[in-house]
Amino acid sequence: MTKKKDGKDKRRHDRVADPDMSLKIGGKTYRSINWSMGGILVENYEGDLSAGSLLTITEIGPISEDLTTVNIRSRVIRADPVAGHLAMQILEIDSPAYGVFQELMNKRMKVVANF
Repeated sequence: MTKKKDGKDKRRHDRVADPDMSLKIGGKTYRSINWSMGGILVENYEGDLSAGSLLTITEIGPISEDLTTVNIRSRVIRADPVAGHLAMQILEIDSPAYGVFQELMNKRMKVVANF
């Protein structure tokens, strides 16, 4: 993420922290810290990917629910082995993944509407 001179970021898609999602990368399941249609930040990442690496997310879904098989092509933006964070930019998303993102966004909207 880069900041403009006025202090605002230049993201095209707002990040969502709740509801969290689970996702599978390289056979390991991780939990999101935040996500949008443009990217995902995961916690407790253990691996050797570095900035610029290409990867495929093979499953996603809401926390504590069954994961959906997907094909999300992504690029690593930042990998922080000390914090265990992996930030990814989504390059290509398939229909099943889009459906899961919509489902999670609908859950988010219900949470916001109840406030």
